Amino acid sequence: MKSNRYSSVKVERSTFKRLAKYSWLIAVVALMVSCGTKRKALQAGADASSSATAETDKGHRQKVVSLVNDNRQTAKGIRSKMSVRLAAGTKGASASGTLKMKRDEIIQLSLTALGLFEVGRMELTPEYLFVQDRMNKQYVQVKWADIDALKRVGADFYTFQSLFWNELFLLGQKELPTDKDLRATEQGRQTLLMPADAHVATEEVALQFLVNTSKHLTEQAALKATKQTGFSVSCDYAEFEKLDKKNFPHQLTMAINAGTKRYTADFVLSNPQVDNDMKNLVTKPSSGYRQVSFDDIIKQLIK
Repeated sequence: MKSNRYSSVKVERSTFKRLAKYSWLIAVVALMVSCGTKRKALQAGADASSSATAETDKGHRQKVVSLVNDNRQTAKGIRSKMSVRLAAGTKGASASGTLKMKRDEIIQLSLTALGLFEVGRMELTPEYLFVQDRMNKQYVQVKWADIDALKRVGADFYTFQSLFWNELFLLGQKELPTDKDLRATEQGRQTLLMPADAHVATEEVALQFLVNTSKHLTEQAALKATKQTGFSVSCDYAEFEKLDKKNFPHQLTMAINAGTKRYTADFVLSNPQVDNDMKNLVTKPSSGYRQVSFDDIIKQLIK
């Protein structure tokens, strides 16, 4: 028997404002260069270059990189319901929503309060980042080159796309890396991949991937600013399941460390589906919305 459950739900405005505030935090966490970190894994990678672990030969390196590339998801579009748990310092909140991705076009995250009303939306396109606050009727639209934190590490839309799609990448490069681009070091059940010296875009950023050696699946991607103390971002992947005959992670743990501040967000996907015929997703805010600067949003989050 069907019931009108919505008519019996009463939500205080303060609850919506709280969820909206944390939706903005989630957006910024994802914005700063996706995905979560496990400090010990990141440290293991940093120590690997100075350890006695021998680098594998060229043939094995080629095998690892090519197999990881072969295992990547090749669909043109994916949509999924999701739940998100955010922690910002000692505070935390949960939200639900949807994730929609069209390869080389857009990544869209829609966040809802209590699973009923959309409170925020974030869209990443090759040209810009768009964040919409539906509760306060305001939005941000900013070009990648104008986001200082991302510019410093050389990250752009294609960096985000690779992270969300669980793919290997090089900063500032759209194409998949090859055996000539990455060097491999075995670390037990995992293989550490790092850019070959000739392909390091900047000495100020360390890029690395931890790959499951037997399954050839990327379990972590990480960026670390080597000349900016305390700054690192990474993405951990878990719960791989088949999606269109390819393994795809159903859990992404996102995080950013900046000085003494740490933000994390656990994304859990529910029943992701391949959708190669997905329609245009780009949001055009109505005249009732006010455009604000990215700095204004940061100040609001600090408050």
